[in-house]
Amino acid sequence: MGDAMRTTDVIPVITAAFICCLFLGPAGECRADHLRAVQNEVAGVLAHPALRGADVSALVVSVEHGDVIYELNARRPLIPASNMKLVTVATALELLGAGEDFGPPMGETVGGLAPRILKPSDNALADALLHSLPRAAGRPDLTSNQLCAETWGERGVSLQGTRWADGSGLSRAGLMSAAVIVRLLEAMDRSRWREEFIAALPVAGVDGTLRSRMRDGRARRRVRAKTGTLTGVSALSGYAQTVGGERLVFAMVMNGFVCDVQRVRRIQDRVCEALVGLEREAQCFDRTAGD
Repeated sequence: MGDAMRTTDVIPVITAAFICCLFLGPAGECRADHLRAVQNEVAGVLAHPALRGADVSALVVSVEHGDVIYELNARRPLIPASNMKLVTVATALELLGAGEDFGPPMGETVGGLAPRILKPSDNALADALLHSLPRAAGRPDLTSNQLCAETWGERGVSLQGTRWADGSGLSRAGLMSAAVIVRLLEAMDRSRWREEFIAALPVAGVDGTLRSRMRDGRARRRVRAKTGTLTGVSALSGYAQTVGGERLVFAMVMNGFVCDVQRVRRIQDRVCEALVGLEREAQCFDRTAGD
């Protein structure tokens, strides 16, 4: 055949090109190792010098797949700041439902209180709600803390390592790990009160305490999460939907940093941007097949 390419030479070339297209996709966007790339990106963001010497507890889990996307000191209890409000609101919904009317002084149902507490991060309402729970739930024999622990223990969620000082997270005596927050969020994602709970969370770039964050990136409207801020403390925990449609549950709690809190928030936002960009291999293949 001289210099002409043989059929047996063509097959490997075509196969290699086909595989390359599948794994790279348009503009090299689709890679079989994209999950690892996202994990490395998150790790790199959380290794920012601004967090040097700080304590960081983080966990990201896929709702659909159940696998851990990222984990760092996930079981280390830290000061959660206003992320403590997640426990308060979730417990109230589970015990009382969205329609329970608290009457004076709050004068509203749990479903109405949830967004009023979580979106603007209302400390006074959160503390009042937690204080009222034992009476409202018909368990005056228990303290608010005992009632929360019992409620979630019955639902298979251990609050081990969690320490309450209030329902708002305003006290620095409270402690909670990223693992506990994620397990709680996973449980609420399965709850009959799921819609009310998720709808009460701030939406990235849209409302609540996330109104001015992630406004221009792909995380806008794809992240619903609770913020938390005290001096040297910042937290962000909630749900994210990736560009491929996968739903993630995440928690990030940072303690002991000395930089401006805005820098830490930008780090959290960059983590969210990375997570939202996650595209599984099968999702990428489906997308490129339709192009």
